[in-house]
Amino acid sequence: MVKIQKLDMVSAAENSGSLVRLLQDSVKNGASVSFLNPLSDSAAESYWREVFSEINSAQIIVWAAFDDSDNLIGSVQLAPAKMQNAKHRAMVQKLMVNSNHRREGIGNALMDALELEAKNLGKKLLILDTRVGDPSEILYQKKGYVNFGTVPSYAMNSSHDFDDMAFYFKII
Repeated sequence: MVKIQKLDMVSAAENSGSLVRLLQDSVKNGASVSFLNPLSDSAAESYWREVFSEINSAQIIVWAAFDDSDNLIGSVQLAPAKMQNAKHRAMVQKLMVNSNHRREGIGNALMDALELEAKNLGKKLLILDTRVGDPSEILYQKKGYVNFGTVPSYAMNSSHDFDDMAFYFKII
């Protein structure tokens, strides 16, 4: 059974190596998470150091999924909006599931934890983006996210071509 845990600074630091490997695995296997393949150890470590700083300053909330052997196999982030007129919304970021554990309900469980916390924080609107055609689109649509537009050539991919990006929202 998968265990979902909200990470604090201590648990994030304890799992930093696993988070680096999860990010690298996700990038290597084509996930739409804003990095290009190959992703170096130093770039992945630098990214997670920034996230840890944001956890510490309550700018971001991170959940991790662990298998029965306590191996970290997934993660997702919630970034509450900071603007005064946007306190009701948050961004869903970096939904990642280890490539050996996809299609096992882990992404769904991570999103359930994120949405529950968002509701508890008084958020009413969640927004996310993903590459058009990415497998994550199926999950987001099943969870009730609504596509509100596509931007052509939004992000460069590892082949140095440009991908269209789909934007989604969900009222919670």
